[in-house]
Amino acid sequence: MKAIRPARSSLVALGVAACAAGVAPSTPTPVLAQQAMEGEHGLRVTDADGRIEVAWLTSTTTPGLLRVASGDSVLFQAETPAGGSHDASFARPDHHVVIHYGAADAAALHATTLYLGTEPSAATGRLAGVDSLYVVGDVHGEYDRLRQLLHNAGLVDQEARWSGGRSHVVFLGDIFDRGDDVTKTLWFMYRLEREARAAGGGSHVVLGNHETMIFTEDLRYVSPKELLVARLHGVSYREMFDIRETVLGKWLASRPAVMWIDGALLAHGGVVPEIRPHSVPAVNDSMRSFLAEDLFYRWADTTMAFTADSALAEAVREQYDTIFVMDSAAIARRMAYIFDERSILWYRGYVQSDTLAPELDETLSNFAADLHVVGHTPVPSVSLRYDGRLMAVDLEDPAREMLLLTRDGQGGRGVYRMMLEGPPEPLR
Repeated sequence: MKAIRPARSSLVALGVAACAAGVAPSTPTPVLAQQAMEGEHGLRVTDADGRIEVAWLTSTTTPGLLRVASGDSVLFQAETPAGGSHDASFARPDHHVVIHYGAADAAALHATTLYLGTEPSAATGRLAGVDSLYVVGDVHGEYDRLRQLLHNAGLVDQEARWSGGRSHVVFLGDIFDRGDDVTKTLWFMYRLEREARAAGGGSHVVLGNHETMIFTEDLRYVSPKELLVARLHGVSYREMFDIRETVLGKWLASRPAVMWIDGALLAHGGVVPEIRPHSVPAVNDSMRSFLAEDLFYRWADTTMAFTADSALAEAVREQYDTIFVMDSAAIARRMAYIFDERSILWYRGYVQSDTLAPELDETLSNFAADLHVVGHTPVPSVSLRYDGRLMAVDLEDPAREMLLLTRDGQGGRGVYRMMLEGPPEPLR
């Protein structure tokens, strides 16, 4: 008889780390109350069942106001009861709209564009002909510092709008956790993607392990302020970014796990030789398929189980809300992509060791690349390893530096470190 997957408390025996649930404080402390929660710092937008629901926070307990506009036309307007937490919903349009929201008596409302024409586009992750490529390691909610870094590079203007022209920037995962401004950072990246594309450039988010941690309710590193935002909305932190119902969650779940740009292979943790298939678009298709499954969506549910035996599943179905019939090879492939220590999202070997040149070279050959750029494993400064075939960009102090790769038109590549101030510095 095939074994049924045990309850979550015993998952460690299968090599799966148990998820730690974060708990929001029961009452806001003065320090938390003083932190920014208005505007995109505390904005939650759901897109489900043909309706858009907007939830926002205000620092005063006055009535709130939501106005939905398309060009010069107001499509919807609603005033909400007095309080610090507000929500209103409207029928989903089939085009992008700008939502204006805040306190009804405020001098000005906050504004956020929602791109609602279609479901989030699924990026293949493969690009060529990029003359200037910037790569930012794990951001961890450091919005202000990130904005300064991008501004110094000429990628955004004083209003944090895209000004980078045909340049491309890749955010190499772990936007979530630790920092206080994760939600604001995600809305910023959501907008920047569209602005950069319209200008002929690109702004790309690659999935990291902290994204999938939040999707599966592993909240051990979420800051108290971010947890408080969710609590004030009356939802769990995972529900703030639900991958089936929220605008940000749907968008994030459609982002690539791997990118290939002019011979540079980019991933959050790192790609190892056993990852199959040896195709960036195919890897990303597999990752998106795994994230879309009920198995992943309910990963933190202790009433979930799986077995390879369909007869056994039928016999015990009443004991579990959901039981998945899936063989061990299928489970192993999902683990290898998402949760395993050698997965694309979690691997640290290349940065922690200097003896893995054969493995790195095999990976580069598999994906027709000549260098690998990785985050996930903190380093003091953007650095080169393995004679320049590996570049580590996850900083111990996030968003203070980023990598810049340039092309000279003759097949050569310039490698630089860009910082919060000053010009780029060559890396050798």
